Amino acid sequence: MVSLSLALGWPFLQHWKAATDLRSSADKVANLMLAARMRAVVDRVNYTVSVDYATDTCSTTPPVGTTLVIGRVDYYQDDTDPDCPSLSSQDVVFRPNGTADAAGFECVYLKSLRAGVLVRYRVKVLGATGKISAEKWGGGDWVGAY
Repeated sequence: MVSLSLALGWPFLQHWKAATDLRSSADKVANLMLAARMRAVVDRVNYTVSVDYATDTCSTTPPVGTTLVIGRVDYYQDDTDPDCPSLSSQDVVFRPNGTADAAGFECVYLKSLRAGVLVRYRVKVLGATGKISAEKWGGGDWVGAY
């Protein structure tokens, strides 16, 4: 009876784990960006956040800490999102006044596929204000994650 319950619940547990890992990774990317933004203001120098899609890492220059390595989650480029281009050709640069060196929005996209279910998040930066937010793909539109 226990094994039947476990067998029936296994796909749900895999999906739940994938969603939890992905949200945690989106939180880490958003926190790294927030740290870079705050350090730019405090240190009065530009801080750059870079994403390396080949190695699934996110880092800052100057360093704010260690390079963020995301396991079991993939960064990806989404060139189909007209509102928020991926960080494919440029990095996000936070200025000493707290804004980002971007025209409009810049985004880091993350996804995970487990148990046949694709879950996606994006961490979005508004250049004019430096505001950082995380959003989850709701199947038809991006919605605020928290």
